[in-house]
Amino acid sequence: MTRLLIIPLFLFFSCSGNTTQTTKSNTANYQIQVEKVKSDTILAGIQNKIYKAFVQSIILQNNKPLVELSNKLENLYKNNSQNLILYWQSYLQFYSSIYYLKNDDKKTAEKEIDKGTDWMENMNCKNSEDYALLAMLQGFGIQFKGMRAMFIAGDTKKNVKTAIALDSTNLRAYYVYASNDFYTPEKYGGGKEVEKYLLKALSLPSQKIINNYLPSWGKEESYELLIRFYIRNDNYSLAKKYFRQAITKYPDSYLLNKLASKLVEK
Repeated sequence: MTRLLIIPLFLFFSCSGNTTQTTKSNTANYQIQVEKVKSDTILAGIQNKIYKAFVQSIILQNNKPLVELSNKLENLYKNNSQNLILYWQSYLQFYSSIYYLKNDDKKTAEKEIDKGTDWMENMNCKNSEDYALLAMLQGFGIQFKGMRAMFIAGDTKKNVKTAIALDSTNLRAYYVYASNDFYTPEKYGGGKEVEKYLLKALSLPSQKIINNYLPSWGKEESYELLIRFYIRNDNYSLAKKYFRQAITKYPDSYLLNKLASKLVEK
C-alpha cells in the first residue's frame, strides 16, 4: 500500500498576487496562520484522518469515507481560504488517486491526481512544503501522461529543488526528490542521488514544531524507499541495517513489514 506526500515551519512568505517573497517575520506569520484554523477541529490530526479514510475506503471497497472527508475540507475552504486547508485537500487527492488506481480505474485516478496538482499549481504564496507536495503529486501523475511525462518530469524536479532552496531542513522535500530519482529510469540519469537524499531526509525531524495540524509524513516512507533502493542494488547488508532501525521506530508499518520477506536469508 502506498503511503507518502502545508504550512511552512520556519520559512514564510508574503505575497502580492502571484508574486512570492521571503519575509523575516517567519515565526509570527506561522503562528497567525495556524491560529486561524485551530477552531476548525476537522483539521486536528488531519493527516491521520486522511490516511484512515483511505484505509476504510480500501477495506469497504467504496470511496465514501474519502469523499465525505473531501467534502468537509471543501466546505471549510469556502469559508476560510487558507493555504493549509488547500494543502490538505490536495494531499487527500493523492490518496483518492491511489484508491482508483488500486481498483484499475486509471482514467479516474488521473483525474483525481490532476485535481490536486492543479490546486497546488494555482496556489498563491507557495512555500517549501507546498512545492514539495506539488512535486510529489506531479511525480505520481507522470505514470498517466505518456509522451508528456518528460516535460512534467522537468517541472517536478524544478519544484522539488525550489522546495529545498526555500527550506534546506524540509524532510519531505528531500524524500520527494529521492523518490522522483528512484523512479527515473537509469537511461535518463535516475538512481544516482537516491541514497544521498534519503539519508539527508532521515537526518531531519519529521516536524520542527510539533503540531497535529501540520504534515509529519516522510520519515517512514524514506526508510522504506532506502531499504528498497539497497535491495534493488543487492546491498543486503545496508538494507538489513536500515530495516532494523526502521522497524524499531515503526513496528506496525505495512510498508516496512512488506519488505521483511525480501530480507530473509539474505
